Amino acid sequence: MTRPIDELVTDQHIAHYQSEGCVRVERVFDAETCTQLARTLNDALRAFDAGTLQRAPDASPHQNPPSVHRGDGQVQLRNFAQHLPILREWLWNSVAAEVVARLMGARHVRYWMDASFIKEGSSAESATPWHNDECTFPFRGEMMPSFWVALTDVPMENAPIVTLARSNRDPWRYHSPMSDPAAFELEHIPWSHLERRVADPNAPRRVWPCAMGDILLIHPKTIHASLPRTAQYAGQRIALTTRWLGDDVVWQPNRLAIRIPSIESTGLMKPGAPPPDELFPKVWPRG
Repeated sequence: MTRPIDELVTDQHIAHYQSEGCVRVERVFDAETCTQLARTLNDALRAFDAGTLQRAPDASPHQNPPSVHRGDGQVQLRNFAQHLPILREWLWNSVAAEVVARLMGARHVRYWMDASFIKEGSSAESATPWHNDECTFPFRGEMMPSFWVALTDVPMENAPIVTLARSNRDPWRYHSPMSDPAAFELEHIPWSHLERRVADPNAPRRVWPCAMGDILLIHPKTIHASLPRTAQYAGQRIALTTRWLGDDVVWQPNRLAIRIPSIESTGLMKPGAPPPDELFPKVWPRG
């Protein structure tokens, strides 16, 4: 049974998120919910690999198609949630959206995209490299967090998230290695600056071990990574990440942002304007 929202999200949680750019809230989802979501993701990955994943005909046109990205020791599933009934039910009817809104002080939130991470083995590559999320976003605003849910226990041996505290206050954006190296925007600074910051032995790093059902809310500017899994840790490390848009977010793509052709072709997205309800309906409060 989910605890009342006022017990889940406290003033201390809100203050910590604003100060450090990341906060953990414990026991937001119960073990049954997490186990079901983890099983759904594993089943979806097998269906994708077999070419049998059924795409929902009524999925919103604001996303790129589902995709799978593999590395040594980990698999990332992007844009699966709208095509999986169990995940769609969770998105719209769990406390997820309200927890996101309350932690960042938003009047409303819209779901944008999802990226789930399944890590196995003990390769060094099971660690997620240092990065932040905002650098390739075609949106602008402070209220674009990642809502990270531990679907398995994530102790120190099982690739917990690590953050660079207070990097959410950075006034600039980074030029991501994922962006066109020939393009550059004056407001961006080189990725090597980020790498030097996290390599500093005095950098204010925070490690976030979690139990199944705990969540992290990560600010879009917050620099973060994960530790690797260790040789003695069996099983999987599974995390479901959904990204949300709050009421200060506007559409503002540039040459370094990821392309979402299905959005651009609608003609509904206007630079400097909030995303329209036709593409991004409010999940909380329900419109």
